Amino acid sequence: MSSAHRVSRRIALALPFLAALAHADPQGTGSATGGFMGVEVAVAPGGLRVGNVVEGGPAAQAGLRTGDVIVQAQGMPPGSVAAFTGSVRAAGPGARYPVVVLRGARRVRLDVTLAQAPAAGLHRGAPPPPLTATLVMGSGPVDLAALRGRVVLVDFWASWCGPCRQMMPALNRIAQRYGAQGLTVIGVTDEPASVARSVGMQMNIRYTLATSPTGVARFNVSSLPTLVAIDRAGTVREISVGYEGPARLEALVARLLAERAP
Repeated sequence: MSSAHRVSRRIALALPFLAALAHADPQGTGSATGGFMGVEVAVAPGGLRVGNVVEGGPAAQAGLRTGDVIVQAQGMPPGSVAAFTGSVRAAGPGARYPVVVLRGARRVRLDVTLAQAPAAGLHRGAPPPPLTATLVMGSGPVDLAALRGRVVLVDFWASWCGPCRQMMPALNRIAQRYGAQGLTVIGVTDEPASVARSVGMQMNIRYTLATSPTGVARFNVSSLPTLVAIDRAGTVREISVGYEGPARLEALVARLLAERAP
């Protein structure tokens, strides 16, 4: 696969997440700026279709629902995912952001009061952000602080992501081989628990699966899959985007497990 093809694929995977992230942090400071709506969107006929709605977020409070199609944003067509995301970001926290959605055959007007984007940041050599997640499958725990002393792989995935499914068998094998030696694997999605459970059963997942409405934003995930490797001291050691070959992944796990626990 050419380098250009890989980049194009990663951009395509990132698009449904841009409206949920609602901020940019190119300097890697971890500071969040701009407005935050708390909704994932994808291009649909006539507008942008709403995917996941962050529970308790501005979109949910305003009444947006999964399946709604946004046909107007601030009185104009919403445009592309990137244009919509930029508009939300530019409006800023506390702004009133009117949208018109198609809900079946009805047009519904909703006013969203934007919030501050969640604090984000993921940096090698530093502790990871807090992960607020709900256990779906597996033994847990999903609290990263409670896993200090173990090597942890956090795999951000989605049901519609082909490369995510490609990586799951490798994660299964590694989790089973190294679990007793101190490895924990957590697969995190922001999709509903029912979706995560269905995929887990289809793929015969043997590691922990969890849902988190804020994990994508807090960990600054922009492409899927994204894999975060955390050492026994609770420090981020590797951040990998895209399908990770099993040999390299297993070598990383073996190296981190060989390090002395703090």
